[in-house]
Amino acid sequence: MSEKARYATAHWLRFQDVTTPDQLDLSAQPQGAMSWKIGPSGPVGPDGYRLPGNIWCAVGLFSDLAPARAALHASELYMPFVANTVESWHQLLLPVRHQGQCNYLDRECPGELFAVSSTDPGGAVMVITTAGYRPGPRVERLIAFRRSVDEVNNWLQQVDGCLASRPITPHTFGDDGFTLSVWRDDASMLNATYRAGTHREKMDWHKSVNAFDRSSFTRFRIVDTCGQWDGRDPLGGMLGQPGNA
Repeated sequence: MSEKARYATAHWLRFQDVTTPDQLDLSAQPQGAMSWKIGPSGPVGPDGYRLPGNIWCAVGLFSDLAPARAALHASELYMPFVANTVESWHQLLLPVRHQGQCNYLDRECPGELFAVSSTDPGGAVMVITTAGYRPGPRVERLIAFRRSVDEVNNWLQQVDGCLASRPITPHTFGDDGFTLSVWRDDASMLNATYRAGTHREKMDWHKSVNAFDRSSFTRFRIVDTCGQWDGRDPLGGMLGQPGNA
């Protein structure tokens, strides 16, 4: 794997009712995207994959700013079902820290996803984590890990400075699962990550039982948004600038 992404977009979709993949046209992706993953944020099913829910999320990876910005503002071109949502929220993301491995750019050889920006504009934070498995994982191992992710997500709803969070399994078989979380600032995110609490407990458990085969962590600045979530834009004026990736 050679070229890495320099920008990303994230998309949060809320439907009126539980929505299954066969109800959505999932055949398209943003023009110029290096990777496009979309899936539901339902409960963990008996095979370890998430069941359909009324919330779906997506992440696109891009090498250049122009197609990423176009994807942000014209999501209906590749997600026509946006018109059927109760609300949707979309972000343009600049990676400022990245580590780990994921299979989004190369299924056969998972590796790093992002070349991080040389400048950090500050402002609101999005964190995307991924976790994946080599072929043939024990289903019980996968279920236990993803249920632990749900426990963390439930805990985050009460954490000061966490503005939104969701765990997702892409609808395409074999892609690493991911989580999205949006934070007011770095201090809020770091305090929740490292202080005593459910997240710290689960991180220690993951290490002790080898809960997954690979993982990645990326910290982004949110440099542009459109739409709303929970009836408003959770970020207000807390945006950075695209910078020099």
